[in-house]
Amino acid sequence: MIREIVKPTDTNIVINIPDDYVGQEIEYIVFPISKNATQKVKNSDNIESLGGILNKYANPSKIDLENKAWELHVMDKFGK
Repeated sequence: MIREIVKPTDTNIVINIPDDYVGQEIEYIVFPISKNATQKVKNSDNIESLGGILNKYANPSKIDLENKAWELHVMDKFGK
């Protein structure tokens, strides 16, 4: 994977890819990074903690099944 942050001075950007990517399907994504938006989130005192907000939906009788949830799902789906 290649990740690079650039500040373009033109509407064209040249991307150099590794030789082993040639002939493969690749994906590239371009989006702006807003430093002001990131700082607002970090410095905001108005954001409430979401920790435990879904606790009211917890079913105490199912908590013991969480440790084996994946195994039970696979057995149910594939019958193995």
